[in-house]
Amino acid sequence: MCESKVVRGNEVLMEDVIRIEVEDGKLRLFGIFGEVKEVPGRIALVDLSGHKVVVE
Repeated sequence: MCESKVVRGNEVLMEDVIRIEVEDGKLRLFGIFGEVKEVPGRIALVDLSGHKVVVE
C-alpha cells in the first residue's frame, strides 16, 4: 500500500494519507477512508520508502 504518515516535528497530523494537495500555504490531506484535513505549512520531506511526509 502507499499510505503515509504526515508529521510536524513530533506531532502526527494524520495517518494513512493517500493524497496531498498543496494550495496557498495550506496542505489538504486525504485519508484512505475519505477523511480530509487542512493544515497550514509546506512539505519539507517526502520519504516514500518510510511512508512519511514531514511538514514545516
